[in-house]
Amino acid sequence: MSPPSRNRRRCTCRSASLDEQFDRLLPDELRHLSATHWTPVRAAVRAASLLTGSKRTRILDIGSGVGKVCAIGALSGQGTWVGVEQHPALVEPAAELARALGVADRTRFVQADAFSLDWTEFDALYLYNPFELPLFRDVPPGASLAEQTAQVQRRLAAMPSCARVVTLHGFGGTMPASYELLYHEVIPGVGLDLAMWIQRGHAVTWSAAS
Repeated sequence: MSPPSRNRRRCTCRSASLDEQFDRLLPDELRHLSATHWTPVRAAVRAASLLTGSKRTRILDIGSGVGKVCAIGALSGQGTWVGVEQHPALVEPAAELARALGVADRTRFVQADAFSLDWTEFDALYLYNPFELPLFRDVPPGASLAEQTAQVQRRLAAMPSCARVVTLHGFGGTMPASYELLYHEVIPGVGLDLAMWIQRGHAVTWSAAS
């Protein structure tokens, strides 16, 4: 079972004034990225409800940007939220946002390549198609989209049983066959597919070289 096709580009319309209000908490020079790159508030709240099982749940946001999902997740749900972001210019604003919203104790932001972390240390993962569109034009190209997608698929296959994964607009590839789709909706106002998957099979062994 799989959600509708994710081949279309991300919708650039805003869900409503909630996102505009949220953007006012961000530095002026980052606000123009919001409509294309940051998860809409409505989707972030729904994702948080699907990802957090208890206050001990550890969630990794892959490509966390300015920390919007982590901050909203900590505000609206339980668990500890960790955001990994490769762009240094976004990590400190994310930490400042969490402090401003009073959730710094339940959020952490790491400037790193997402593949340098061991995803199996987390109970749940969030991906908003993190490799589809570049954030900044002056960042030198890295691995190709196909290579990154293949790495994501290997990492997902290695997640332990019962791990939860929520995707918004997919991640560019196909979920491993060991996952079951438990929830899907099209977020009103933005037209993006939100899906929640759970790992039902036996994890495939992952190594740091993967």
